[in-house]
Amino acid sequence: MRSDRNRDAPGAEAGGPVHGALIRYRVMTYIVGSALIVLVFVGVPLQVWAHFPMVAKVEGTIHGYLYLVYLIAAADLARRAHWRLGRILAVVLSGFVPGLAFVVEHRVVKQMRAEWAEEGEWPVAEPMGSAVSRDGASSDQGRP
Repeated sequence: MRSDRNRDAPGAEAGGPVHGALIRYRVMTYIVGSALIVLVFVGVPLQVWAHFPMVAKVEGTIHGYLYLVYLIAAADLARRAHWRLGRILAVVLSGFVPGLAFVVEHRVVKQMRAEWAEEGEWPVAEPMGSAVSRDGASSDQGRP
């Protein structure tokens, strides 16, 4: 059973507003996720063990503002794709655990693409190296 109602989203076709919102969400996920990793694994250890708080202060401030932009991008995507509460909470909370944003982003994109493919709004990619078309005919064109 599907957890979302993407088929009802206006612009769910390829290149529509939902796809644009998905791209914005993905970009912000990579930026915010990377900033959080730098903050936690570089800034905080420098602050605690080397008594050099400047990196944590600067990176913490940058991450905080970027997280707000990330939340706006996620809220835009959630509104356009008609997400349910569970997916929204997973996306919001993933910004607090280093590395989790990448996992949640991967799952969100995979689920949305599967839903779009199920509805015929997203082309289903053939496995790499597959020489058989959808109708079962070989596309080798006489090659051995």
